[in-house]
Amino acid sequence: MSRAKALVVLVPAALALFAGVAIASSTSVTITTPKEGQTFSKKRVPQLPVTGGVTFAAANQNTSLFYVRRNGCGTSSDNPHLSISTGTDAGSGCGSLINGVVGAGGDADAGAFVDYATADGMPLSLDTSRNVTGTFDIQGFIGPGQAGVMEADVSLEALVDGQGVEIGSVTEMVVLDPTASDNLVDFTITPNAGLDQKDLSGIDLRLHLHGPYAFSGFVATNGLSFVNVPSYTASTHKGVLLSLDDPTFASPIPVAINSAGDGWSVVIPTPAVGKHTLYVQSVQGFDASSVVARHFTVDK
Repeated sequence: MSRAKALVVLVPAALALFAGVAIASSTSVTITTPKEGQTFSKKRVPQLPVTGGVTFAAANQNTSLFYVRRNGCGTSSDNPHLSISTGTDAGSGCGSLINGVVGAGGDADAGAFVDYATADGMPLSLDTSRNVTGTFDIQGFIGPGQAGVMEADVSLEALVDGQGVEIGSVTEMVVLDPTASDNLVDFTITPNAGLDQKDLSGIDLRLHLHGPYAFSGFVATNGLSFVNVPSYTASTHKGVLLSLDDPTFASPIPVAINSAGDGWSVVIPTPAVGKHTLYVQSVQGFDASSVVARHFTVDK
């Protein structure tokens, strides 16, 4: 399964989280004018001012911490993943044992690579002005005894609008300490600037271990392996949707949001004589407010 497909599989979990957010939405909207049930003369009021208030969640710089986790090792339900919650998994210390000492010119490959896709903590608005940082806790076989030089290829991919997009990658090297049970591989990734403030619906962290080493390559998922993703507390993408007589918002009317970000307004041509309904909804990233309706009448 490709990285993008693996991320798509996990989108329902992210959307479930989004649905939970939408119930207690971080954004809301009101209509101030026209008043409910108000009547206008089309002749006297050819242009109709429509105004209202809006609230958005503050989009402050934040760091989203994801722990590397794994449900099992060598089973049909291994499920390597990233989670905002930590714990000691049945799959902690899972990896590929390299038997024998590899010479200086050799290259031991620990099971090609492992993908860890987000199982929760999404969606997320990415801040590329700061680096992604993290650590993999690599354990030896039955305690100390590992030796050699390990190369860790670490890459991060995002799911944006249903497509997998590379955030960035790095290769870190560590000289294994034969007296230690655990060797920490710290990594730093400079993120793709083109993804700044993009709303991500999934993240995939890939690890590939190789190099002239032996008796190591087991990843601890007991809270010591993690990734810090620079983010915002809420999406920076905000808007207000207005619709006349169409609750589906098929052709929303553009509105202006004031500089304070707490009000909106527009002037529309007064519609035909009869009863009409205005529908308005605020959106912030993947989050959306409840729809507010306002009824009014136009006469001659």
